[in-house]
Amino acid sequence: MARDKTDSKATEDTLDEDIRVEASELDDKTHAEIRMLYAESTETLRFVKNHQWKTVGATLLTYLGLIFVAGWTHAGPEMINKLMATTILLATAVIFTLVIYQFWMHNEAAKIDRMNPHMSNLFRNIRAAKSTREGNIHRYLLLGFMAVVVALGAVVVHLALDRIAAG
Repeated sequence: MARDKTDSKATEDTLDEDIRVEASELDDKTHAEIRMLYAESTETLRFVKNHQWKTVGATLLTYLGLIFVAGWTHAGPEMINKLMATTILLATAVIFTLVIYQFWMHNEAAKIDRMNPHMSNLFRNIRAAKSTREGNIHRYLLLGFMAVVVALGAVVVHLALDRIAAG
């Protein structure tokens, strides 16, 4: 047991020696500006991510509404074609919007990366725990997933409208 305590104490001393916090070289006012910009960018990232998911959810609800309207009104072939055209236009517009949101998030992440060198070394070390590449992979996988969900929703609408048209 005594050996474990000694090893633990030695590890703590090594960590304290390895981590010498070097404050930002900015003056207090400039540092406060950078912190404000950083907070604004992280909040914007959360807002855009939330908006992406809400856009997907609202699209799926709209698809459901189109199916309901077609069934409730006993839509004929002409109305079914219009609803299908609406579905295709909606899917295209939503996927385009999701991509725009993705570019917006990329710009905010780039702003955060540009602020990184102006923070303390401890801040930079903690931010480096997750690589930028890993974050980008996650973001683009989720974008792909969202686009696939929107497209599959449009396919479901098409199948439902075909079934309603058949009678």
